[in-house]
Amino acid sequence: MKNWNFLPSGEIELTIESEAYLELAKDDLLIHQYDDARQELEVAVRSANPQAEYLLGALYEHALGDDKDKEKALLWYLRAANHGYAPAQTAAACLYLDEDGGMTDYGEAYRLLTLAVQKEDADENDGSPSLSVDFPDVAECFDEDERWMAVQEGYAEYLLGWIHRSGLGVAIDREKAISWIEKAAKKGFRAAVFELAQRSGYGIDCNEFWAKKAVEYGEYDPLIRVALRYLEGHGTPEDNEKGLSILTELADKGIGSAQLTLAECLIKGKNTPKDAEKALHYLSLAAQNGSAKLITGLGIALYKSEETEIDPDFAVKSLVLAAAAGDDEALVELGNLYFDGAGDMAPDQEKAFRFYRQAAEKDVPSGWELVGYCLYEGKGAPQNRQEALGCYKKATEQGLYNSYYMMGMIYGYDETLFNYEKAVSCFEKSAKYGQTDALVRLGTMHLHGVGTIPPDQQKAFHYFRQAAQADNGLGWEWVAYCHYWGYGTQQNRQKALQFYHKAAQKGSCHSQYMLGYIYGYDVTPPDLKKAARWFKKAARQGHSDAQLKLGFYYHHGRGVKQNYKTAFTLFTQAAAQGHAAAMHNIGDAYENGYGVEKDEKQAFAWYRKSAELGDKCGMFSAGRLLFGGIGTQPNQIEGRRWIKKAAKAGLSDAIEWRP
Repeated sequence: MKNWNFLPSGEIELTIESEAYLELAKDDLLIHQYDDARQELEVAVRSANPQAEYLLGALYEHALGDDKDKEKALLWYLRAANHGYAPAQTAAACLYLDEDGGMTDYGEAYRLLTLAVQKEDADENDGSPSLSVDFPDVAECFDEDERWMAVQEGYAEYLLGWIHRSGLGVAIDREKAISWIEKAAKKGFRAAVFELAQRSGYGIDCNEFWAKKAVEYGEYDPLIRVALRYLEGHGTPEDNEKGLSILTELADKGIGSAQLTLAECLIKGKNTPKDAEKALHYLSLAAQNGSAKLITGLGIALYKSEETEIDPDFAVKSLVLAAAAGDDEALVELGNLYFDGAGDMAPDQEKAFRFYRQAAEKDVPSGWELVGYCLYEGKGAPQNRQEALGCYKKATEQGLYNSYYMMGMIYGYDETLFNYEKAVSCFEKSAKYGQTDALVRLGTMHLHGVGTIPPDQQKAFHYFRQAAQADNGLGWEWVAYCHYWGYGTQQNRQKALQFYHKAAQKGSCHSQYMLGYIYGYDVTPPDLKKAARWFKKAARQGHSDAQLKLGFYYHHGRGVKQNYKTAFTLFTQAAAQGHAAAMHNIGDAYENGYGVEKDEKQAFAWYRKSAELGDKCGMFSAGRLLFGGIGTQPNQIEGRRWIKKAAKAGLSDAIEWRP
């Protein structure tokens, strides 16, 4: 049975009945029989038993056996506090310090904490039993969240320090704060030790002294941080020798985190000469101490962190070491490093694939997914989508549900593996697990119908709307498209405009183009300036139709100041993407000298390119120049043929043309 003698009786003369019921309550608390404990404590408090009053308050505060009632908790704490019971004084002070409890009173908290520390000091001086117990003793009998059963020694002093540091009801006083927190630390209150070790505002000497005390609790990070501050001069004069001495001493004692930190310093050569051999020595030791995952993190930082110098060669060494030490995720990172390359290291997708394959063979989920990706795209290995399917399936079995989406892409779009029913099934599974692009795919498949799936515009709109509600940019774009044309929902150009705006804000160049089109051609009166602004946004992203429209706007001065040179540049950009109408406009510019020196040969060449790509204006212009022998040898037969094709395509100028 747990010994409860640490709860002192104080100066109150207790009845035998009261003490008996208190002991029964303690026994029931040990086995979590809170209702019985409450009833027994209610008997014990009849003789003003401060221990029972304190425990009854704790039951109310932590809702054990009844609803939480902080007012009742405070009442019982105060009764015990008035009987001189220090743990209750501290517990009541905590409630007064709680800003969310509705009972905040910093002055009363300060008074109670002062009484608590005075009582504890008096008990220590007269040899009375301690009023509190260290948490590890309590943890032997209770769960982590039940450490309320005792107030740890030094807690009151720590809170007094915190009050002075934060200025809660008193002026901020750094010296008093440190004094109280040091008293708490000397009593073994760990939070105080760690605060003194880590808060830079207390000064490096204070930090170092208490960081060394934290080592006694098995915590090395505070002292490692002190060492780094000496090395980097953060809040203290730089002292490389001292910083390295601390790190080396910890590393040589076998502290893995210190070994890793020291290795990182030696790799970067910051505040100490670079020493790759020594760095690898300490990394190897850290790996043996179970720091493989931390070494993987270091390897990642060395090849893609923006906060440190890129060193891909040492990143490889670190990741190889981590993989050898048992962190299979390091194999994936090696693959990523080689796949994209870094610094002076060129990409090597074949090597990347081999590492992904090794990770997959060790059943790393992302390894299977990345092998699937390489086989799907034919990167680092011959394209093999049948094998990619198997890899993606393995990944889904281990919780990487995005792989369902890739399986859907294979079944839905690969010519040799068409199976639309399976594609829909995979996209549905992917969507179920939150892949919103899968919702968009389901929408597009149902919009016009694929394979044996008949068109269902309402179902398509439902999927698009689900994706949009999840803030998927393509979802907003397709919802806008459906409203624009009335597919699966009522046609509503105003709503289409609203949703194209949402997609455009997410960077969709097509939605930006559509906004330009709507403002320029679909609203009355047109808003040409707005149209031009949206065409500009889309054109900058390489949208060829937007480049063509914006070029037209600059050519005619619609919504922008007329500028033939800018128009010509935009037509050239669109033509480079194979836009036939833009090629015609380049020909027109050369024929008439719009923004470029007149050149009838160039004009004919561009008209001919446009015509061969099926542009009816290009057909007519090419035919006209052939017929008249402008920029080319005259050929009336060929010229008539092109003009007839343009007329057949419905171009009025070609229909009305007469030689």
